[in-house]
Amino acid sequence: MAGIGFELRRMSSQQSLTGIVGAFGHAAVVAAGPWLFTIVSLAAITLVAGQVAGLAMLATFRAAIIYAFAISLVLTAPVTIVATRLVADALWLKKPERVRGILFAAFAVALVAVAVGTIGLSLYFALPLDVAAALLAAATTVALIWVALSFCGAVRDYRGVTLSFLIGLVGSVAAAIAAAVLDLGAAGMVAGFVSGLALTLVGLTSRVLLTFPGPISAPLEGLRALRSGFRSYAHLALGAIAGTAGVWIDKWIFWFSSVGERVDAGLVHAPLYDSAMFIASLVIIPALAVFVVQLETTFFERYQHYFSTIDGHGTLQQIERSRERLAAHTLDQLVLITVMQVGVCAVLVLSAPAIVDGLNLQYQQIAILRYGALGAVFQFIFIAATSMLLFFDRRRLYLALQVAFFAMNAGFTAATVVLGETYFGVGYFAACLLASLAAYIAADSTFERLNFLTFLGNNPSVRAAESGRRRRR
Repeated sequence: MAGIGFELRRMSSQQSLTGIVGAFGHAAVVAAGPWLFTIVSLAAITLVAGQVAGLAMLATFRAAIIYAFAISLVLTAPVTIVATRLVADALWLKKPERVRGILFAAFAVALVAVAVGTIGLSLYFALPLDVAAALLAAATTVALIWVALSFCGAVRDYRGVTLSFLIGLVGSVAAAIAAAVLDLGAAGMVAGFVSGLALTLVGLTSRVLLTFPGPISAPLEGLRALRSGFRSYAHLALGAIAGTAGVWIDKWIFWFSSVGERVDAGLVHAPLYDSAMFIASLVIIPALAVFVVQLETTFFERYQHYFSTIDGHGTLQQIERSRERLAAHTLDQLVLITVMQVGVCAVLVLSAPAIVDGLNLQYQQIAILRYGALGAVFQFIFIAATSMLLFFDRRRLYLALQVAFFAMNAGFTAATVVLGETYFGVGYFAACLLASLAAYIAADSTFERLNFLTFLGNNPSVRAAESGRRRRR
């Protein structure tokens, strides 16, 4: 699935500043397109339409968009990760004709899951019908974007992916502002925003379909493959739910605490915590961009070399040297990217008072912004380390780490709510710090024990034989 990463690396290798900047800009869109889309568009809409729409309407609009992204991310995560694994398997087996069927099956399952979740949420909050309908449209559209973007990892048309987000961004901002000017209410602004999202969805989907052409001979084959994938990769699906819920659990706890506020439509949020944490989360995007361009591609090449050495009946010494090169280069690159991210974080931490003042935020949010930026540094380490575990099929360990992160973020955040405003943001930082430490140790241990895991500990044939012996006993 690292196809687009190799194209971006080729672009960044050009001896020009535009090539390097362009490669990392495209990589940022591939790694965090929906998040960038949301932050930039909401900022532009608030700035331009603030005087026209009024604070109450803008608050409802922003809350609806945030809920749409939260619901869609969590509920599509298991679908996306299983579908991605199935596509990777299909490409490995040189059967690209399966990709289209898997894509549409993932679309269908994600659409149903998010629709059910959104309707349930609308009933819980007793939302007005127009706001509920707009929220449903936004959540389902974003859900399909998450799915399509995951498939774009195997697409080499990075310009098409970036252009799709850019066109959608302009469309969303223009349509939402127009709805505010026409006084169509918060639901109308959300509907305008969704129109731009739809343009992005069409663009991303067309990129995938053009890369993998051909008719779908058996329409239900994709659904059967996805159902089988959920059985085979259940640990992946559960880990994805726990991981994405872990990203949002601190926000949810604050929403339903004494700090939370209720907008006119009935949705709850915590602007004191949310706005600072959303800005702080931008710190992770440069590191993710470098991860896509460099670490993911070079890691994948050494990963292939290691297993090709085994397939080529290499000696134990040759296999060990290949393992050492894979481990040393990967962990060294991870450290270098983290150092770069620490630099970006330091700039944000030092300039936090100016950022808060410039964005007209509250003085109390300076500390939250700083803790959030520090937490984002360690969250990148956690994401990168757990991603590497999946290359070696350590699905149970991946699930355990995601559950641990969810539990720590929930527990520490709940404690900080009780302790008071001085500690807001500390829970997220502490959870990311401890989770990243555990994930790095797990990744380092995996590299150290890779030969054993490959031949015995994680060998499907050995596991199947052991399972058969246990059943016979």
